[in-house]
Amino acid sequence: MSFAAATVIGATWRRELVVHGVKLMAFKLDAIVFLVIVALVAFGPLGFFVPRLAALRRQGILEYGTLGKIHSTDFHEKWIHQRKGHEGEFLTAPESSCLSDYGQSYEKLTALKPFPADRDALIALAASVAVPMLPVILAVFPLVVVLKSLLAALR
Repeated sequence: MSFAAATVIGATWRRELVVHGVKLMAFKLDAIVFLVIVALVAFGPLGFFVPRLAALRRQGILEYGTLGKIHSTDFHEKWIHQRKGHEGEFLTAPESSCLSDYGQSYEKLTALKPFPADRDALIALAASVAVPMLPVILAVFPLVVVLKSLLAALR
């Protein structure tokens, strides 16, 4: 949707620049409004999930934290305090792999983000708006100048 809208708007702006001699800065407010609308349409519905995901994350951390405390306390008691004479059994004991699996689950839970969009989604959305706008920029600035500016910004 954003790519199609940006293509139509970009074509209209380019026509205004080339045919009617309008300055590029005349589209500044329009561009800001367009970006805000695209962001709201793309990410706005995800905002409805934030309170629920945040609550689930907090609840999960509390519950898994309690479970992890119990499990690690039992593990510590068995394999640290009462290990004498049982050292050979440690490598085949299911408790160590269970504790490791639990740790991975807990890490995934703590890494859960309440807002379900990430940096890659934002980059994809930005690209879907920026690429159709390139002809607008190229109507005002030569390609060499645009490329030099982009390379300088990436350094």
